[in-house]
Amino acid sequence: MLDSKIKNKSILTNTIFKVNVFKPINRLSLDFLEDFSKLLRKNNKKNLSQDLLYLVFWCARKKKELEKNESSKFRVGRGLAFHICPSNVPTNFIYSFFFGLLSGNSNIVKLPSKDFKEKIIIMNTLELLFKKKKYKLFKESNIFLQYNNDIDIEMTKKISAICDVRVIWGGDKTVNDIRKVWIPERSLELTFPDRYSISVIDTKILSKFNDLQIKKLAKNFYFDGYLMNQMACNSPHCIFWIGKNENLKRKFWQYVSNFVEKNFIFDNIHAVDKYTNLLENFIYQKKIKKLKKYNNFLYVIDLSSAKQNIENIRGVNGTFFQMNIKDLNQLSQYITKKCQTATYFGLKHLNIKEFILKNNLKGLDRFVPLGRALEIDTNWDGYDTIKSLSRVITIE
Repeated sequence: MLDSKIKNKSILTNTIFKVNVFKPINRLSLDFLEDFSKLLRKNNKKNLSQDLLYLVFWCARKKKELEKNESSKFRVGRGLAFHICPSNVPTNFIYSFFFGLLSGNSNIVKLPSKDFKEKIIIMNTLELLFKKKKYKLFKESNIFLQYNNDIDIEMTKKISAICDVRVIWGGDKTVNDIRKVWIPERSLELTFPDRYSISVIDTKILSKFNDLQIKKLAKNFYFDGYLMNQMACNSPHCIFWIGKNENLKRKFWQYVSNFVEKNFIFDNIHAVDKYTNLLENFIYQKKIKKLKKYNNFLYVIDLSSAKQNIENIRGVNGTFFQMNIKDLNQLSQYITKKCQTATYFGLKHLNIKEFILKNNLKGLDRFVPLGRALEIDTNWDGYDTIKSLSRVITIE
């Protein structure tokens, strides 16, 4: 259920809320996913941002995919899943909720504290769905609430004390602070802490492309880098070019800049944040060689190719760092456990697998083509969330 009156109040006194356990990927949850997608699109045609439009397609596609994945083992949800979602990503909470719902759980979802337009639209859509008699069971076994984690830590403690699984999204400090809060001994915890992501482009393959194809690739990169203002953990910050071709790189960045200028809403706060971030990088990063500015729409910063830790090198609102490498294996020295996603162009699946095994990588959970960085999946940060949030019951 959804209750705006619940803000900063204990949900434990809510007698309507029930913890129900379901079979993962059941027909009702798949129908809910499909109906949510249709309702979101139907009622918000003029207000669908790129985030919400992607959410519409994600629900429809995921429903079709999951229908084919019938497990041979008998699984059920773990019980009550408590989702603590980040405050700076508008749509993360709904994906976390769907992970819990599709896994067969009842869910308590902590909403982002900011009043994002996307959050309000999603909540209104859920409100309409939960009014349907068909989803009465889901209405009674799911709840969304909003409170300030720092102010009302007691709320987190109370819910944690009764949850069967806790899902934590956020920066390292948030994750570590919440992990100190007790959960029952049999309860499971999934954490999605701070991560960084990169892009890898093979210039030898790119040199075979014509201008129209390079423009399309630049457009794909725009979707990866700008849709979340580089705030998402899967947004790229550093681009590694395999091989040297400076003219090709400049052409690529110019096409990115052109697309940003036509499509990105660049307001004053974006400009201030971007310039502040630039100054901080010049102060604290010692491996910066030079900066190329494409007006305020795009900053490209060259890094020294010397071995260095890049996990804390972050841009915002279109600030990207780049470096030349000789081959894919050289990339391994820039991969730490915090590395999540690598978007790529010009690499073959076999080469990627060999690279991972040969270099004993402990980071990098996703290799996806350019343009697909923000495509969240039920397999995330190395977890199969459907399996992790459910349990197997052996019947012999």
